[in-house]
Amino acid sequence: MSASISTLGVILAAASAFPIGSVWYSPAGFLKPWQKMTGTSDADMKKNFGPAMGYIAVASLLTAYIMAHFIQYAEAYNGTSGITAGVETALWLWLGLGVTTTIVNGAFESRSPMVMVIQAGNRLVTFVVMGLILGAFM
Repeated sequence: MSASISTLGVILAAASAFPIGSVWYSPAGFLKPWQKMTGTSDADMKKNFGPAMGYIAVASLLTAYIMAHFIQYAEAYNGTSGITAGVETALWLWLGLGVTTTIVNGAFESRSPMVMVIQAGNRLVTFVVMGLILGAFM
């Protein structure tokens, strides 16, 4: 099986992480409880904004590119295609990698379970939207 990954699909999927995160971690979303539970101030967020956006951009591109490959595997081996393959793959990747990594990191950082729920929820929405976008481009 040869991989034919849509560059535009990967870029759009990666870019989707920014508006999702902006809404998720907005004052109307989970920003205030997340800040309170993690001890992160507005000043901390402003100071770290630039580097954080760079890390998020790179991580989102890698996530989208790797997810695109797994969507192709799902199409080839599970008989699913397009958006269905994208969403199913996103859910499996979130469950097997996204949420488990969040839990392990949170456990070693002595994070509140609610912080982990907030972070895992963000990853779930981000993965599913990425899967929808990538599936549409497959």
